Amino acid sequence: MSDGSLESLCRDCGGPVSFHPGAATPARCGACFDAFMRTRDAAFLSSYAELGVTSRRVMAETCLRALVTAPPPHRKVLAMNIMEQYVLSASDLIGLYEAVKQRGGEPIMRRFLGYRIDRGSALAFFHEMETTPGPELLSRLGLPEVDAIAHRCPSLSKSDVKDLKKALVQMLGDLKRTGDMGESAALALAQMAGESRAGGALVKQSRWLDNIGLRPDQVAAIAIDERRRTVNVTAFSVDERRLQSMVSVIDAMTNAARNLIYGVLTMYQEEDRARASSPSAASRGRSA
Repeated sequence: MSDGSLESLCRDCGGPVSFHPGAATPARCGACFDAFMRTRDAAFLSSYAELGVTSRRVMAETCLRALVTAPPPHRKVLAMNIMEQYVLSASDLIGLYEAVKQRGGEPIMRRFLGYRIDRGSALAFFHEMETTPGPELLSRLGLPEVDAIAHRCPSLSKSDVKDLKKALVQMLGDLKRTGDMGESAALALAQMAGESRAGGALVKQSRWLDNIGLRPDQVAAIAIDERRRTVNVTAFSVDERRLQSMVSVIDAMTNAARNLIYGVLTMYQEEDRARASSPSAASRGRSA
């Protein structure tokens, strides 16, 4: 080819896939890769809900229990690990929320796995949770209002309708609780996540950095903000009561993510049932 690119064949459709010398050979064309992920979105969410959703909470609770008997230096490490699990929990929840909002377009798996929290996305999410009424949040997520579940999901039994209603009410409450943390929490999240690397570096003291010192009961993470050309310092207290509050918020974000996935999987099932019972599906069955 005139531009020096090479060609291979898509493993799904057999069509040509271009790539450049030295680059990895693509397994699929872009359209087939999107289709490959989209047909597996429900299975991905189901599998992630069984383990990944709760992993941050498990780690944070384990660190909190260990804090009781740990010596002072170790308490700082455990405290920062709890804070890191908070950042990861928030990033998971925000990424999942954004992926679900556009599930009719980009595959959920691609959007979620490629998501990375930053200052803008954290601020936007917290503002949206704080100011958006519950029914509108459900609409943006493609989920039914709690009083319209039976209408939107006619194949659900009364007990399933009750379970979904409970899950959505709990999800809205946990999202609201997350949003109530406000702008300062969003900025701390962005700083802790690091806007130029995969997380901040743990430091015992930061006085050497523009004379920003830490108290004896504090630990800090530093991360570079390339756009502002500054080094962000996020200090965090090892006070057990505050850490317990942080773990409680992690629990709320975990529950919100779990219930969101439950709602989405229920809608996938309802959509599959509707397609299976449609006149066109019945007609195809007769012709076969």
